[in-house]
Amino acid sequence: MSRDFSVADWADVLDEMRAILIFHAKQRRTVCYSDLCKLITSARVHHRAPHFHKLLDHLSHADDDAGIPSLAALVVRKDSGIPGQGYFAIFQAEGGSPDDLEAYWRGQFEAVCDYWADRV
Repeated sequence: MSRDFSVADWADVLDEMRAILIFHAKQRRTVCYSDLCKLITSARVHHRAPHFHKLLDHLSHADDDAGIPSLAALVVRKDSGIPGQGYFAIFQAEGGSPDDLEAYWRGQFEAVCDYWADRV
């Protein structure tokens, strides 16, 4: 049974999120924010809770520090099929055009799927 996030171990939730997203990358599939939260069993996490977005940010920064494509590219909005605005913040801060958001994301999605395709 899952625990409330406030008492859950951050590292356990992060590890579980990473494993779920690696599975999706190997399948070349996205997952919407709410479905990702439902797949997490180590804690109850709501897709609109600030700590959920902090987990995604942490995951993204860890991937960046490791020099690998960010698994956060797999997490998308149900209504649009692409990530929310928070995902694009760095891209836009570095001068990326709002007109290029979907193309940027598609490139990142392909890169993360290609990276994890043959890894164990």
